[in-house]
Amino acid sequence: EIGRRRFGGSLAGTITLTAGLGGMGGAQPLAVTMNGGVALCIDVDPTSIERRLETRYLDERADDLADAIARCEGAKAEQRPLSVGVLGNAAELVPRLLDLDLSADIVTDQTSAHDPLSYIPPDLSLEAAARLRDEDPDEFTRRARLGMARHCEAMVGFQQRGAEVFDYGNSLRAEALLGGFRE
Repeated sequence: EIGRRRFGGSLAGTITLTAGLGGMGGAQPLAVTMNGGVALCIDVDPTSIERRLETRYLDERADDLADAIARCEGAKAEQRPLSVGVLGNAAELVPRLLDLDLSADIVTDQTSAHDPLSYIPPDLSLEAAARLRDEDPDEFTRRARLGMARHCEAMVGFQQRGAEVFDYGNSLRAEALLGGFRE
């Protein structure tokens, strides 16, 4: 739909930055490439990335951001469909990609922001997050919302640079507001 509305019916020559490859989010890279675009997909859980590679919903995995950016920028320049997964926390990587001037044309999100107890706070491993969730769910929620605020703030930064930015109704904006992001 975004290709039809904004890019003349195709995503060729565009980069979509998104996060969340579990559940419904797993279809994002395939949807982008089926429409000719490039998708850079962040997920905090390596099993989600592996599952999408195995089912061929995701084309490749990059080992670091520099590699991911190079692959995506190259495919964009060639107008070649490609989806690249990168392991990391969206609250950390989306702001980092903004700082690195990724030429994202579309920025969206499919993380589990609808449930703050499912959104992994930045600076925590999956194991540490699981412990904190069990031991102190209020602190986990507070830290997750702070992460969502950082994530959402970076998305707005991309919007201010001209990218089309939207979420899928996963409550990211509402939770980011509770985390202190007022825009």
